[in-house]
Amino acid sequence: MLKKTLILCAAAVLAAAVHSAAADAPVNALLVVPSETAFNKKFQDFLDKNGAKLLHSHPPSVFIGVIPPELDKQLKEKFGAEVYRDKVDDWASFARYGENAVYAVNAWNKGFQEDPPAAPLVISTRVQKAGRKGDTLKLVWNEVMKARAYRLQISQDETFDAVLLETVVQRSQYSLVPAFWKEGVYFWRVAGLMTLNTGETVEGGFSQPYSFAVSKPSAAPGPKLGAPQLPEKTRVKGRPLAWPAPAAFKYYRLQLAETADFAAPLLDVFTDTCTYKLSGLPVKWGEPYYMRVMGSDGASAGDWSRVSEVVVESPGQIVNDMKKIRRRK
Repeated sequence: MLKKTLILCAAAVLAAAVHSAAADAPVNALLVVPSETAFNKKFQDFLDKNGAKLLHSHPPSVFIGVIPPELDKQLKEKFGAEVYRDKVDDWASFARYGENAVYAVNAWNKGFQEDPPAAPLVISTRVQKAGRKGDTLKLVWNEVMKARAYRLQISQDETFDAVLLETVVQRSQYSLVPAFWKEGVYFWRVAGLMTLNTGETVEGGFSQPYSFAVSKPSAAPGPKLGAPQLPEKTRVKGRPLAWPAPAAFKYYRLQLAETADFAAPLLDVFTDTCTYKLSGLPVKWGEPYYMRVMGSDGASAGDWSRVSEVVVESPGQIVNDMKKIRRRK
């Protein structure tokens, strides 16, 4: 009994000694060691000197942490330790180490995706009326289980070697205004974005490419449209992102990106209002983003506006968000 207690204490001390060095490091290994190895100072020194960090202890024999792959062979030869990098399928081999070991394997396996996420299925591509302003093209697909959002891509070739538009969409549909596009045939596809129990975001497979066509009636060219006027900086707190709305514009194309060159926009959407809700999007509070807007009269599009820096402020504590408790008289 005394020996078992000492083993448990030693294992806990070992894990605590290396845990503080990298509390937020991503785990990459499941380590199984002989129980007496927890007493071995050479083993502890070896881990410390070679950058290995055991973040989760399941005494007396199993640990989860960060171990450089080049140490696997040395750990086995010098200390009789076994390092697992992939999902463990052979649970029986861990039973002899006790209940804690089985619990460790269960925790380790949760970090792996059970099955590859399903690709969305295209439901329809149809033209629908957007109030009295004109026609928009609505792309629709089925919802994917556990998807928190979707990644949409549009290209002029079915291989998507050159992507014309890429954006994250919260719902399983996307409205597109043809006035911003040249005549021709376009292809689109969508993939689900899932969040695992570990907090990791996993992207599923893309749907099969689907096409839509843009055709415009011939008409005499009208006056050249300008660009919306945006302020140099915008701060948003507890309200939608907004910009000035000139009377000449019926639709807007909004891009939001982490860099001012818009090489990889986080958001690329079309709207018939001069506002857009950012709730649900992966936008960090207090971090600088960049936006630009292009307007359309429903037939043709103008130029991009100036680039405006956007900071989304934390909404803070909601006023009266708790019910008051009335005292009984």
